Amino acid sequence: MSSHYVGMMSGTSLDAVDALLIDFSLSQPKLIKRCSVDLPIKLKELLTFLAHSQNLTFRQLAEAEDGLTRLYADCALQLLANLPNNLQPKAMGCHGQTLEHQPNLAPSYTLQLLNPSLLAELTGQNIIADFRRRDLAAGGQAAPLVPAFHRNVFQSLAKDRIIVNLGGIANVTYLPKSLEQDVIGFDTGPANLLLDYWHQLHWKQPFDEGGQNASGGKLLTRLLEAALEDEFFSLPAPKSTGREKFNPNWLTKLLSGFSKEQLNAQDVLRTLTELTAASLTDQIQLLDPDSEAEIFICGGGWKNSFLIERIRKLSPAQKIASTEVLGIPPQDVEAAAFAWLAWRHVQNKSGNLPSVTGALGERVLGGFYPA
Repeated sequence: MSSHYVGMMSGTSLDAVDALLIDFSLSQPKLIKRCSVDLPIKLKELLTFLAHSQNLTFRQLAEAEDGLTRLYADCALQLLANLPNNLQPKAMGCHGQTLEHQPNLAPSYTLQLLNPSLLAELTGQNIIADFRRRDLAAGGQAAPLVPAFHRNVFQSLAKDRIIVNLGGIANVTYLPKSLEQDVIGFDTGPANLLLDYWHQLHWKQPFDEGGQNASGGKLLTRLLEAALEDEFFSLPAPKSTGREKFNPNWLTKLLSGFSKEQLNAQDVLRTLTELTAASLTDQIQLLDPDSEAEIFICGGGWKNSFLIERIRKLSPAQKIASTEVLGIPPQDVEAAAFAWLAWRHVQNKSGNLPSVTGALGERVLGGFYPA
């Protein structure tokens, strides 16, 4: 049986589809090949509209799902081109694009846009998709799912570790060195999602490279305090969030309490950066009050050197590095996690951590769509 699996991911930042080919035959996953395809502007605009609109049509959903699935297929075929037979994957684990995630409503729901049947047809590969709903059905938050992968590849028996993912949303995984202690993981608040939105609105560029514009702004203390008053930040774990919570409407409402003269665009960007750093490090301090754990960061936010500088400043006693040190580049961790979840599914092994999601127990995640 092949030990090679593909993981595919498009995150809340809506920038690209990432695909990795991973070998799971060794004690640590081995990256064989990677591919990334940018989302076309029209598809990105449609997905953004669907994620924030209360008035949408089935036709729009179908159009977005078809376009996204074909982009996944294009990325997968580029990844698999010219591969020898001994590197062909057993299956591809595909997350899809989250449009809305509401685990706390009744009934609870989570929607990831992807057509795995079409993807199987277009690629000729076994597809494993729809990873979140089984955990949700078992009473869990269905997110974050990646901490189970973090435990498998990043846990140390010598030192407590905290894995930080800075994607559209920031989340943490606490990996105690003792195997008798539970792994803890949850979302801490907004990250690239609001930063990219504000930068695109005012500078007409996809993101603030290196956090350069944010670093030149002034911290608006009252605005930061108002933002941190949001009830999400004080909720206990397990908890998860996404675009349905931290979106342009949330930010507009927050800013409405201030005059235009108080809201220089660069100062707001600086303050949103501080919001990400402060909400994250507040939770890290609760998880690790003695500041003894090592912190490793993954996700696109690692490239925002000003954001990383602020996290370091607010966590001065702790070692902070990227997951590259642990063998997986920061940008590859989430896609690798979905390759791992596909590998677990094929082995009929669980992919969730009840201590993280709050589910009633361990469950095999995902649905299988044969080639």
